[in-house]
Amino acid sequence: MVEILDQISKKTFIPLLVGILLLMLATTSVYAIWPQVKELRSGQLTREELREIVENKDALIEQITQLQKDIDEMKHRLKGDMANLPEKKMEAYIIGELQNISWNHEIDLKAVKPAKGNEIQMFQEILFKVQLSGDYFDLYKWLLDLKKQLGFIVIKNLELNILKKNDPNNTLLMKLTIASYKSI
Repeated sequence: MVEILDQISKKTFIPLLVGILLLMLATTSVYAIWPQVKELRSGQLTREELREIVENKDALIEQITQLQKDIDEMKHRLKGDMANLPEKKMEAYIIGELQNISWNHEIDLKAVKPAKGNEIQMFQEILFKVQLSGDYFDLYKWLLDLKKQLGFIVIKNLELNILKKNDPNNTLLMKLTIASYKSI
């Protein structure tokens, strides 16, 4: 090694030494310093994001509150007020709602007969055979209100007939089967 150094002149040795030092410095910066700088920068970005979140916490709380209201509204639209009721209480609740809706629309609720339906995947079907009478438009409003009050229900069959042949009011008799679903 000493022989090789003796053969190299000072003019060549100094640039060679500077080149080796620069190469070592570049390697050190690429493999040791640069990853630390990147980590430090990402930490600063995260800190900035956290600072923004803290500064905007009132807006975030408002967004969370609004999203919770939206979730509750969607649950109500899907399941109505009967979402977490046991089966017997659910039957009583639905019959009560049918009666209230009928009173609101001047409909005569003649009969409600609950029955157990089929199991469909993870749901138990609960059927209600309903008979009511009233004016055509009142019956239509009754059906609309039924959807609003009870959430997701299915009308499995619907039969509409004239109650009495010579009735000047054209009172209709509506027989329908309402299906409600409860998760098993």
